[in-house]
Amino acid sequence: MNIHRRIAIEKAIYARIVQDALIMGYRISVFDGEEYALELSSDYFDIIDAGFSTDEDTLVFFLDDKRAGFVYLVYGNTGWDLISDYTATQGIEAILKGAEDLADYLERIS
Repeated sequence: MNIHRRIAIEKAIYARIVQDALIMGYRISVFDGEEYALELSSDYFDIIDAGFSTDEDTLVFFLDDKRAGFVYLVYGNTGWDLISDYTATQGIEAILKGAEDLADYLERIS
């Protein structure tokens, strides 16, 4: 796969996760594997900008100032397999539903 296409797929899936989480009222921290690049944000563009600085990111979700769970993202594979691990709760699975549907669609058309 073309590297530019893979990155575009990863960014689309990342953006969908962020968008859906914010719509559901979550705030997001971005952990880049060494430090928090951004903490407790509800600013879409800041969260988008905080990602992709390393080979992996963990998005940590907070609802009503309580940690609700995480999504671990690994970049550089096929693109649609960006989501590597997550907290298996109803809330986090609801956040990921749209992104997983998008990933499945992008895999089918690639």
